Amino acid sequence: MPKLCRLTCVSLTLILLSPSLQAVPVCSDIFTDPPTGSHDPNGLVAPSELKDLGAFSCNKKFCPDDSFSPGDYNFRDGSFSQGYYISTSGATTRLYFDNLTLNNADINTSGKPENLLIFVRGNVHISGQSSINAIVYVAGTATFSGHASISGAVAAGGSLTFSGNNAHANVDLSIIDKADFGGMCTNTAAVVDHFEFQLSANPLTCKAETVTLKACANGDCSSLITDAVQANLLVSGSSSAYWVGGNSVSFSGGSTSLSLRSTTTESITLGITSSTPTALNNTLCRLGALAPSAAACTLSFADSGFVFEVPDKLANKAADGIKVMAVKKDDSSQSCEPAFVSTTKSLSLWSDYLDPNATTQVSNAKVTVNGTAIGTSQADATVQNLNFDGAGEATIQVNYPDAGQMQLNLSYSGSGEDAGLSMSGSDTFVSFPAGLCIAPEDPGAICTAGDASCPAYTQAGESFNLKLQAMAWESDDDSDYCDNKTTTPNYAQANIVLGSELVAPSGGEPGILANEKYNHQVAASGLNIQSQAIGEVGVFKFTAEPPATYLGSNFYTIPQASSVNVGRFIPARLELQDPSVLAACGTGNFSYLDQPFGLSLSLKALNTKDEVTQNYRGEFAKGLAQLVLENGNDGKDLGYRIADLPSWDKGMVELPLDFSTSVARLPAPGVDGPFSAAMLGIKVADTDGVELTAADMNAATTGNCADTDDCDAIALSSQSYFHGRVVLDNTYGPEDQWLTMAGRVQYWNGSAWALNLSDSCSSFAPALATQVDDTVLGYGFNPALGVNQEVERFVAGPGTMTEAAAGNFSLLWRALTADTLGGYTGQVTAPLEVPLWLQWYWNWNGLDANALSNPRASAYFGRYRGHDKVIYWREVY
Repeated sequence: MPKLCRLTCVSLTLILLSPSLQAVPVCSDIFTDPPTGSHDPNGLVAPSELKDLGAFSCNKKFCPDDSFSPGDYNFRDGSFSQGYYISTSGATTRLYFDNLTLNNADINTSGKPENLLIFVRGNVHISGQSSINAIVYVAGTATFSGHASISGAVAAGGSLTFSGNNAHANVDLSIIDKADFGGMCTNTAAVVDHFEFQLSANPLTCKAETVTLKACANGDCSSLITDAVQANLLVSGSSSAYWVGGNSVSFSGGSTSLSLRSTTTESITLGITSSTPTALNNTLCRLGALAPSAAACTLSFADSGFVFEVPDKLANKAADGIKVMAVKKDDSSQSCEPAFVSTTKSLSLWSDYLDPNATTQVSNAKVTVNGTAIGTSQADATVQNLNFDGAGEATIQVNYPDAGQMQLNLSYSGSGEDAGLSMSGSDTFVSFPAGLCIAPEDPGAICTAGDASCPAYTQAGESFNLKLQAMAWESDDDSDYCDNKTTTPNYAQANIVLGSELVAPSGGEPGILANEKYNHQVAASGLNIQSQAIGEVGVFKFTAEPPATYLGSNFYTIPQASSVNVGRFIPARLELQDPSVLAACGTGNFSYLDQPFGLSLSLKALNTKDEVTQNYRGEFAKGLAQLVLENGNDGKDLGYRIADLPSWDKGMVELPLDFSTSVARLPAPGVDGPFSAAMLGIKVADTDGVELTAADMNAATTGNCADTDDCDAIALSSQSYFHGRVVLDNTYGPEDQWLTMAGRVQYWNGSAWALNLSDSCSSFAPALATQVDDTVLGYGFNPALGVNQEVERFVAGPGTMTEAAAGNFSLLWRALTADTLGGYTGQVTAPLEVPLWLQWYWNWNGLDANALSNPRASAYFGRYRGHDKVIYWREVY
């Protein structure tokens, strides 16, 4: 509340004029189709207070951070070349550069143009194969040449040109209303319905009168133009009347305080000569609690009356020690001098509702003076005796339990020696709520623990309701207003900023709110309900922060309100993307048990807007992603034989192209299979009931799960899985010949081992690991090799690996003495190194019948094997 003069009145200028405050342009005037330049000086102006983040450079080999969340990022220089850069995550990311260089760079090509605003303070020349999906504003000149293109919108403060045949802009003006320009322009042209002056009904010639000027957006001025407004003021009819501080005023937020002085009782007229934006209708004036009208803009100041100041205050907190003085103008000094000294006078007291007015206010709360409720109209005025001291001052106490702007009126009608004397005075004051209470409407939304142990509340991105109440003062040390007993139903304020604070998981993403502002309305219960949504998983507190001023007063900053813990918010659904399964043996479309096969996919936890919920991780990821496997739709899930998948990371389970997994064999010495019609799938067992979309499989049931609506997995790939092993045959022959050893890759066919005719993939390295006995490795030389003797095992063709063909393969053996074939006669026993999945429980060392080992066989040099059909041979001399 402005301070009023006492005894000697001194004018006080209350308006702050800012030459930099100009009406922001309309976005659609800047960004047009076709694009235009030459918008300076009425183009976009970058915010002046932005944190300097240095230079930002992206090239094919290096980019510091190319993913931006919504907000402002200010760089000195930007350079992008040789690749794709910058991705956004919803709402609008605003990048500011002093200078920007683009060379064969694609910017935000997978994002929405309304999600990226690029502001360049200097000049820009974009050429090459550069492609930009954004809104671009260049304060200087902008030139596009070569194959440079932009999709979205572009404008320049200087010239804007597209040269050559390929440089172009694909303009989509629908994005302008969707983008957040950070206040640099407004998406809708502001229109002032009319201006309205508000002042007391009893202005005095001996002091400056405080006048409130409102820029009204509608006829009853219930809505204000909050954008920047400039107005030229008028006061006419008397040369003794003037606006303190000058006749021009600039303001934003809907209203401002002015100071008006008139030292005579001559009739004067107030008005607005011109404004930006212009007003559609005539200026109105409101004197005290009277209805606004054009006629009220012609008024007179009085030479005597009551001067007092009721300070702006907190609702329900009394303002003590208010001095009331009956004054008259001193003709020589033009200042106020006391009229009542050392006397008691009976005064009539009443109050008026100004904002909200008597019609729209809902609580019927009354102003109290010295502890007594007073009337709400002059006809219902309350009479009180006021004692004026030797200085001509009387002291009163004023209170009002609700919020809003009120006017206290004093009136005196003389009698006796004061017969014929009529004096009046009034003062307005603003009563603030002490604070707001914000809480979820649904008690089930409260997450007391503030962690992942809370039950699921609702989906990320799904609407829920918040309760907002303005509360009256109870004590000075109060910080939790939700437990206050008295509300302020008459409180109404626009542009309350809604926010959120992430409680858990620690270090997670803050999420994007569906509604960032709301207008609090007068409500008989004092309660407003506001719909809200948060796009992330986790537990949050929700905040509400009123503007710094309330009804034009900055006496008190209503503190930001913060709710209790709300949540737990969960994903809306789980989605599988880009699955790929590669059988270990692609030609046969099979993999052996325990054999790694390729698997890549991307599993994502999404909100209702199909955005990844990055906080779905750790304890907040309630869905266990796992692979399932059934053979021939037999209802037996073999998924327990497949290793666990990686945990959720930033809302995703991603298996890269080099990832592999396998289906395990039975514990030793078990054998099973074949699984010749096996279907591999993926499921997510989410304890919150978040479903995997497009599920078409249930490995634990037979038949078509869609018929019974119990599909819980997505089928990935059909292939065969075999329990396999490698078998070797002994070989015999002359010591000076190459010996051929037969090998076979077998699989368990359900009752016996059989040759795997589908295997033309397996390969083995036959080289011997040693030339001496080694019981650990399974090598035996009987007899031992002599000096310069060596035994080799190798492949039949070129290379170092022997490969199976329809399940068969062969190894070649030879004995050498000093590089000459032959010379060694005896038995060489050796294993063949095969992959783990083709080992078997051979137990050739007799130590562990349940241990896997490589197959082994013997090559006999200098021994005739004979014929399989001959039972007994004897050499006859």
